[in-house]
Amino acid sequence: MRCPKCGGLMNFETFVNVDVESIPWHYEGCRCIDCGEIIDPIILRNRARKTKSQEKLVEVGSHHGENE
Repeated sequence: MRCPKCGGLMNFETFVNVDVESIPWHYEGCRCIDCGEIIDPIILRNRARKTKSQEKLVEVGSHHGENE
């Protein structure tokens, strides 16, 4: 898998938080060995949601100028 940010190699990892003052958690994802970009299912879902919102704004903006 290649990094969408820099094209580098993505490495599968398990990310773990063992902070004493919080509940321990972990998740799995990929980290780029070149730039450090992290990709996991939640990040991908949020990026897809953001892209859809941006498309709707562009669509509304293009219709707004038609009546002027």
